[in-house]
Amino acid sequence: MHERRNFALVLGVAACALWAIVAWFVLGPAAPFIAVQRAGSVLGLVVLGALLAYALAFEDRLPDLLAREVGPIYYEVDGVSFMPTVRRLGDRAELCLYYQNRFENPAQVVVHLRPAEGGFRIRPGARDVHLAFRVGGGDFGVVRQPIAVAPEFQGEVVEIELAAACLYPRSHGARWRSRSGLEVGTLTIDWSGAAFRTGLHEVCGEIDLVSPTKIHLSLPTAIADSIAPQETWRQECVAIGDEDR
Repeated sequence: MHERRNFALVLGVAACALWAIVAWFVLGPAAPFIAVQRAGSVLGLVVLGALLAYALAFEDRLPDLLAREVGPIYYEVDGVSFMPTVRRLGDRAELCLYYQNRFENPAQVVVHLRPAEGGFRIRPGARDVHLAFRVGGGDFGVVRQPIAVAPEFQGEVVEIELAAACLYPRSHGARWRSRSGLEVGTLTIDWSGAAFRTGLHEVCGEIDLVSPTKIHLSLPTAIADSIAPQETWRQECVAIGDEDR
């Protein structure tokens, strides 16, 4: 948010405009430093006016927090950017899905990950990870899902098929971040059906992924190969996009 800086620029433009009017139309040729005043007022008006125009018309309202966390390469589905990673938490591993909303209105997001057979699992007999969550306007956050990695796959790089879908119930609204992510595969979601339920959902491994994107994630070593029953997914909003809500 740059409201204070933009307000200062508005005051500066107004002051330079008033100075230019006085220097050019009120003061006479004999006034002290009249040439410097006239040139300085016009220069200040042009420079501050250009800075204000850039701030209002072109500059992002919010910083690219996702790039700061995961680097410049990440994915996107219809305005919500995201990047899955695997992070160590003590002696356990977590699948961390970092995300940010580029627009002002809230969105509903579904991200589906299908790791190669034996790569990691979220519970016995379940391989696919099907995450559904809501993202507030401009929010940056992370969804964390504990995973179990068999000893023979620890330290390896696993291939994952990635697909996602997104819905803005009230339209996108204003764009607060301009940089978009890479395209990703998709899947069919019945948005008009039952009420949108957030969480980690049990899905059939045969769910149809349309042109899924293949990514590769490194798995840590010396971690647990099981998940405790009480360990579950959690969503953390790291930075709220709209401070007024």
